[in-house]
Amino acid sequence: MRIILACDRSAGHILPAKCLASCLKGDNIYFFAPSYYFKPLLKKEGWKVFGTSLKLRNIVFESIFRFWEAIYIICRLRPHRVAGFGGRDAFFIILWARLLHIDAVLYEPNVMMGRANRALYPLVKIVYHGFPVPYAPDKNIAVGIPLRDSLRKIDKAMARENLGLEKSSVTILCFGGSQGSEFINNAFKKFVIASKSDFQIIHVTGAKQKRHFSEFYDKINKKAVCYDFCGEMDLLYSAADFVISRSGALTVAEVSFYRLPALFIPYPGAGAHQYANAAYLEERKACFVFRQDSFLFDKFSECIENLIADGDTRRGLSNNIGRINVAVSSRDFCRKFMLQAYL
Repeated sequence: MRIILACDRSAGHILPAKCLASCLKGDNIYFFAPSYYFKPLLKKEGWKVFGTSLKLRNIVFESIFRFWEAIYIICRLRPHRVAGFGGRDAFFIILWARLLHIDAVLYEPNVMMGRANRALYPLVKIVYHGFPVPYAPDKNIAVGIPLRDSLRKIDKAMARENLGLEKSSVTILCFGGSQGSEFINNAFKKFVIASKSDFQIIHVTGAKQKRHFSEFYDKINKKAVCYDFCGEMDLLYSAADFVISRSGALTVAEVSFYRLPALFIPYPGAGAHQYANAAYLEERKACFVFRQDSFLFDKFSECIENLIADGDTRRGLSNNIGRINVAVSSRDFCRKFMLQAYL
């Protein structure tokens, strides 16, 4: 059976698809994944990957290009099933599959459905969700957000020792998702300059700013380790006392798995689905949320200082976020996806 797994460019779209592909383990599994970063990695692992990587992010040009690209891929591969994992890059693959009467399902990892999945929703029979869905249970099935099999919980002192950090110092993990965030980086830098508190830093900056921040921390003699991208996030999560990050679905799942207090700055684009993820946790007293489009640095700084100083606050947040049960193992994710019954 030929199956296409259609993804957008981010880790939050691609990793659940990769998890599903690993469970299916067939020669007829194809990825549509037009990501400059992840496409070569998928090919290196032996997967068959389609999708042209485009540097230009122009919705009109991209839509025209993806429209014809989807026709070509569907006609060439003639799939029996298609699973869409969200994002506008994958939209036309699912659309053409349904127009040609090919069975298709969707996976939506976020609390609020993205625009592409919302548009495709009437065309498919089943939508799998990362978060619980209170409506149409026959069509909407909660399957959770799969964690990478490599993620494991490491003793905090051991993790810090492996990173070259002090075992007893409060440790902040700052990162902006798989592609980094200049806004978060700059806001955190401003805080580090202003703060007189004692803490150490794990900072995943993204490729463009890694050198700058490494030099910055050396210059001010701050205990810090910097990465452009880290494939061993389990080590970083295990070493941290709390997290400052975006609030994509995969990040939320990983942070909840490690029961880490979190200060989320949701990415303001993509239909504001990251804000919906963060708000879901905030309503359950499991995190703090700062919107980028109405960002108040003084409040942001005060919140970080409070988390550094107050262990009780950190423990309360840790307990609450640990109750957000959306993270699942890859095996449970695939089982709930009803592989044998549907795919």
